[in-house]
Amino acid sequence: MSNKRIALLVVALTVVALVASGCVSKKTHVAQMNEKQALIDQANNRIAELQKANDALTKTLADTKAALAAAQDENARLKQEAGAMKDQLAALENQKAELDKAVAAGKVSEDAYKKKVSGLNWAIAKIKKDLADKEAAIAAKDTQISQLQASEASLKATGDDQAKKIAALTKDKSDLQALMDKTVSGKNTLIYVLAALLVLAVILAIVGFARKRRAEAV
Repeated sequence: MSNKRIALLVVALTVVALVASGCVSKKTHVAQMNEKQALIDQANNRIAELQKANDALTKTLADTKAALAAAQDENARLKQEAGAMKDQLAALENQKAELDKAVAAGKVSEDAYKKKVSGLNWAIAKIKKDLADKEAAIAAKDTQISQLQASEASLKATGDDQAKKIAALTKDKSDLQALMDKTVSGKNTLIYVLAALLVLAVILAIVGFARKRRAEAV
């Protein structure tokens, strides 16, 4: 057997082996691709779920911030009103103290003192009651503000955690997609190599057949 025929045989056997190997690995390749695509689909679904939850979380956080701002504004108003009440109370108590000094010095009669101090006591008692109610409202508002601040912090922490999960899933999906693209590219390269070898084998077969015919003709 000539060297050319041996070379032709080797090429043909190589092509057959590669084609056979390609056929055997095709099912494995398809299964791997399907598995990776399923993982990508799962990642996309999970990302969509997290994004939807994150959108709802963002709205809840915005509502909580608005409620917190409103509560803080209301508390500031209540404290301002309480401060004004304390100033009024201090002024009334100062008037009563001056009236006590006046009656002690004999500048005001007992009847006039009793009439004036009765009015002062009534006004002082009313302001004290209103001030106590106002301070109770301030305490309740302080509690509400603390709860809203805790909710805001919790929502922010949850949002950060979800953002990290989305980022991790997005990276995993990108890595899987890159691996799939690389696998497909490698498979395409193998197909091109097989095609080139097949063409070479055909060419060599044609050349060998032509030379054999010429040799027989001679």
